Amino acid sequence: MEESQKFTYKLKISYRGTQYRGWQFQTPYPETIQNHVEKVLTKIARDQEFQVIGASRTDAGVHASGQVLKVTLPREVSPENLARGMNSKLPNDIRVVSCEFADEFLNVNRDSLSKEYHYYFTINESENALLSETVYSFNENLNLELMQIACDKIVGNHNFLSFCSPTPAPASLNRNILKCSIEKTKFLALEKEIYYLKIQGTGFLKYMVRYLMGALWDIGLNKLSIEELVLSLNSGKIHGVRTKAPPKGLHLIHIEY
Repeated sequence: MEESQKFTYKLKISYRGTQYRGWQFQTPYPETIQNHVEKVLTKIARDQEFQVIGASRTDAGVHASGQVLKVTLPREVSPENLARGMNSKLPNDIRVVSCEFADEFLNVNRDSLSKEYHYYFTINESENALLSETVYSFNENLNLELMQIACDKIVGNHNFLSFCSPTPAPASLNRNILKCSIEKTKFLALEKEIYYLKIQGTGFLKYMVRYLMGALWDIGLNKLSIEELVLSLNSGKIHGVRTKAPPKGLHLIHIEY
């Protein structure tokens, strides 16, 4: 029996993750990004078999402007019509940004060269209501220069066991960080004092960016020393305090292929 033809697409999507339990499909919890995407594609595929694979398993409350999906459909739809059709049915806080045909052997996980995340935070005492879902309000004075020195120490290949939740245990706890810095936003005119952790790496462990953000805040408050940070990176063991930043400031920005 001849196998039916499949059509493969590479999609970039954005979403505000506030109301969702992350990207990953979960049977008991319909409010995930993947659940909503698959609900829409069921109609487009006319109830025939299809497949959706996401490049990054963003957690509950985390946002994305550059999540990448591999979508396989049983019938051909032009990329323009697929994007338009999905956006007409998806919730307003989930959008298809771009869509193109892709090679059937594309692996959106293993083929990625790097991922870039930003964690946005403000040090203003009064939180801007318009940004309250996507920027974390950190109402304490931070030594940003010291935080930047710590960022320089994070760059490179390290053991991030003390900056993740290693369950289920990955094959390796080492990750290579290509860039890491504290930046000030120049594009959010609604708020002047917004900063962000900009971090790019070949891969990340569960909660890794959030634990690193927490460590940098602790360094900025003089609760954690740079020496303790370096010891943790070298040994994989916890030295000093361990703080995990809340999810709402974290954004998946870009995945490079």
